Amino acid sequence: MHYIQKYLENLQIPKSTNPVANGFKTNVFLYCNYYSFYSQKVLMALYEKNIEFEPLLIDITKGEQYSSWFLEINPRGEIPVLKVNNSIIPDSTRILDFLEFHLNQETPPLINLSTDSKVLSNINKFREMIEALPAGLITVGSFFHPHLCGSPKLPFILPVREVLKSGDLSSSKNLRKLAKENPKAEKVLLYKAEIQDRKHEILSNEEEYLKVLNIVDEVLSQVELQLAKQSEGNWLCCEQFSIADINLAVLLQRLWELGLEERFWLNGKRPQIDNYYHRIKERESFKKTIPSLPVHIKMIITSQPPAYVGAAGAVSVGVVIALAFIFKKLIH
Repeated sequence: MHYIQKYLENLQIPKSTNPVANGFKTNVFLYCNYYSFYSQKVLMALYEKNIEFEPLLIDITKGEQYSSWFLEINPRGEIPVLKVNNSIIPDSTRILDFLEFHLNQETPPLINLSTDSKVLSNINKFREMIEALPAGLITVGSFFHPHLCGSPKLPFILPVREVLKSGDLSSSKNLRKLAKENPKAEKVLLYKAEIQDRKHEILSNEEEYLKVLNIVDEVLSQVELQLAKQSEGNWLCCEQFSIADINLAVLLQRLWELGLEERFWLNGKRPQIDNYYHRIKERESFKKTIPSLPVHIKMIITSQPPAYVGAAGAVSVGVVIALAFIFKKLIH
């Protein structure tokens, strides 16, 4: 395994930082994780708007979002969270609105980017439609029903999926334990535990999960029709890149990672979306947001979640063995 360690040492991956101790020049900080679906939307928006910010990485594989210090920042134990001066803004939708309407700096618009009311209406329509899709349920559900997917990609390769699945199954119990340990966040954490129980009722039922995938199908059908109306070179709603495009870009990337691209757009099923996805991958903000292959591998090897190890220790070993094989293919 020595060649893996040597390779990892040469890789660059952002580290969590303290905004006070490091003397940053910016006053905009984002508590986030580059693997978080909702963090990715905010990160991409920040890069699109050329806003100078510092990412403060939260290790969700180790449950850092539920640590006492972070629950003081966001009692829901969720990322992303934006900190601007003394203001704390949780929730990706609220953050995106804050960046557009309240942050006091000249930045390229992502929402109010046209005087045409029809364009603005479409931007809001597709933004809300895509935001309504349950990304977490879509993701974890694919672990429970792998036969409904094609070939998952990093970071959701088989060993990792099994580890995440085991962790998700124990999350309700862990949330109730955390509620006892954090009285200030007790009500919120207990509520989240109840939601988690309801989610598993859907995850464990293939018919219910298929209903979720069918809703994704309906949304993407509307996206395909909308893209077909656009002139060549335009984005989802107009010539300019909008908030709706950010939501769509991150959604398509997640579906691709889960191995659902054949189900939803490949092989001529939705050629407009297929072309759009190829275009979006070349956009600079997308490249900065989505972790690269080396970062995937480093994250998987160096992050073994304590909450999961007890239930899936053998699987964790499988992750390292599988990635050792990948490294041999990459290096030789």
